[in-house]
Amino acid sequence: MRRNPTEILESEHRIIEKILGAMARLTEALEKSQVVALEDIAAMAEFMRTFADQCHHGKEEKLLFPILEQKGVPVSGCPLGILIHEHAKGRSFVNALSESAVAHAAGNLEARVPLLSSMKGLLELYPNHIWKEDYLLFPMTDKILSPEENKSLSIEFEKVEAEIGPETHRRFVQIAEQLAEKTRKF
Repeated sequence: MRRNPTEILESEHRIIEKILGAMARLTEALEKSQVVALEDIAAMAEFMRTFADQCHHGKEEKLLFPILEQKGVPVSGCPLGILIHEHAKGRSFVNALSESAVAHAAGNLEARVPLLSSMKGLLELYPNHIWKEDYLLFPMTDKILSPEENKSLSIEFEKVEAEIGPETHRRFVQIAEQLAEKTRKF
C-alpha cells in the first residue's frame, strides 16, 4: 500500500534526526577537544546535502509546496516562506560544514571554529524546522489535499526516489544508523 506523502516526509525526518543526534555528540566532543573522525563529519555533510536537501527538501519545494500554493497557501510568509528560508539557511550551514571539514582534514586547525559554528547552526535550525513541518505543515497538508492529490503526490515522490536511486536512499539510511551508533561512545 502506498504511503501518504506526509508520512513519507515524517519518516525522513526521523532519519535526519539520527544524523542530528550524532552531530550533537560530535559537536560536544570537538568542544572538549576530543579527537573525532573527520570522515564522519564529511559523511554528515554529504548526508545533509543529498538526503536532507536534494531528496527531502526537493520533494517539499518542487512537489508539495507548489500544490499547497495552488490550493491557496501563500508562498510568502507562514508557513511556506519561512520553511523555504530555513531550507536555504540549512544549505548555507551544510556548505560551510563541508568546506570547514575539508580544511580541517587538510591540517588547518583554525577551520575548527567554522566547523563547530556550522554544526551548531544546523543543530539549532533543524529541530525547530522539523517541528514546524511535523506539527503545523503536515497536518494542514493532510486537511487540504484530497485522496487523489495525495496519491498523485506519492507517485511523484517515488519518481524522485527513482531519480536519486533507491540504493542511494538506503545507503543514507544506513549511514545515519551507523553514525548514530558510532557516536554513542562520546
